[in-house]
Amino acid sequence: MSSSDVGAWQGSAEKAEDHLQLTADQNRLVTARWEAAKEARGGLDDMMRGIEQQSASQGGRLEGLDHSLKGLDSFRRKAAVAVKRGSDAQEVCEDVDDLNRYTLTFETDEYVQGTKQTYAELQERGYETVYEYNTWEDPVYKGVNTAWEHPETKERFELQFHTPESFKAKSDNHELYELARSGKFEEFNTKKEPKRSEAYQEASDLLQNERYENVRIPPGVEELNERKIRATLNPNLDPEVIEHVRRMEADLQATHAAAKEQQQANTLGNGLGESLDTGGRGLRDRLGAKAEPPRRSDVSPTIADPVPAQSRGRGRSMS
Repeated sequence: MSSSDVGAWQGSAEKAEDHLQLTADQNRLVTARWEAAKEARGGLDDMMRGIEQQSASQGGRLEGLDHSLKGLDSFRRKAAVAVKRGSDAQEVCEDVDDLNRYTLTFETDEYVQGTKQTYAELQERGYETVYEYNTWEDPVYKGVNTAWEHPETKERFELQFHTPESFKAKSDNHELYELARSGKFEEFNTKKEPKRSEAYQEASDLLQNERYENVRIPPGVEELNERKIRATLNPNLDPEVIEHVRRMEADLQATHAAAKEQQQANTLGNGLGESLDTGGRGLRDRLGAKAEPPRRSDVSPTIADPVPAQSRGRGRSMS
């Protein structure tokens, strides 16, 4: 795809994102920035595989490498939300840190040492931190989020550090996070209640916090720099708002599940088509043709086999 070929963009009505829009000029900027990240992906993936191998002694594991490039429509949604809130599309493209993004998990007792070792390896390769936030004290997101940039190549990527448990909690909270970042809660603001969206965000925070209740804090995590708390829980919310957000989350989960099923069905269908096209002369004919019934004299008794079942800012380095 070339950025010169794109026009205006509007979010999907099926995903309740049709309130998000980009003009043709804005979409060209966004698409060009995404294409640059796509070009960088292969080299960054290889580097992170090497870091995974080097951190094996601390149990380092890369999660979700298949998703190391943010989807183009996902970036468009992010940019459209920022533009709707008053940002300039060019600034959004210059500031974005997570088009290339990675997650390393370490077992809880090895987490701090593994994180420090990864810092040292990236710095040895010439990368510098753009930001680094230790949010293990935050009630709705626990982990260390960092962004890195190479001063010469200008390659930039996000790297999150999790334990297996905190990564699961974060993944389970994905739909709540997506509802908030899409600006969906802002649709509930009215002239009478211009800040009603805040109650919906606070309800989302409460629900996200529930999934972190049994996540153990790594020992020594306070040694990691730039500790940050981004949310304060409000236990006195209207229960109806909480239940409304819970229903919105369930609806979005169902939408995602249906889209995943459709994608898998399309993949299977395409695979079958390719097999029919490349399966050798006569495969399609053999499947499509009616077999000529055998003559009675040619038939011999057989026993059938059973059918098988089936935020930005330069941060300090960690020491």
